[in-house]
Amino acid sequence: MEKSPIKLFIAEDHTLVVQGYQQLLATTNDVKIVATSGTYYDIMHKLKAYPSDVLLLDLSMPMVYKNGRTQLSGLDILEFVQKEKIRLYTLVASSHSDYEIIRRAINLGATGYVFKNISYEELLEAIRTVASGKSYFHREVINILEEKRQDDTGLAACVVKITPREKEVVAALSRGEKAEDIAESLGLARYTIEEYKKNLLKKFKAKNAAHLVKIACDLNLI
Repeated sequence: MEKSPIKLFIAEDHTLVVQGYQQLLATTNDVKIVATSGTYYDIMHKLKAYPSDVLLLDLSMPMVYKNGRTQLSGLDILEFVQKEKIRLYTLVASSHSDYEIIRRAINLGATGYVFKNISYEELLEAIRTVASGKSYFHREVINILEEKRQDDTGLAACVVKITPREKEVVAALSRGEKAEDIAESLGLARYTIEEYKKNLLKKFKAKNAAHLVKIACDLNLI
């Protein structure tokens, strides 16, 4: 049975960049662009109207101003996806190399982060990797994070280890939810949740669930 193509949503306000993505991805059969948008409110609407596997997000979206104050920006799209529990993975493609912006994007649920000057081959690899539920970060992004790392349990050490699903499990544990409740809310078997929990304890060298939640909070992962 032929595998369904990856459904890609492109959130980018520069028409030429979108056209470039379209031309490049037209050469592959396993990625299908289902929607494009370049404004915050339109993206919010289309994300619900067009089920997607991966959101390719530019952080430099047009900001919305109200009463002379910035109200919304590209990072708010990540927050919207998280808040609305929209089931997809987000790959940030940005020119921003500032540590704080990268950190915020990761903390808001970005599964991957690459720079816009990467090759087509790497972009395609990043999309495929993120669509499989694994994290993908450009080497330069990792270098930026590692420069700020203060110890072996820092953000850079963990960012390539924890998946979006694992983040959901840790977040649920932090709310005091039991395995059966987490399984029901995520549509998974209880055994699967227990396996996630066991693997997370091992990854973070946590003594128990409470210790795991504390580590995740210290790293701003939840």
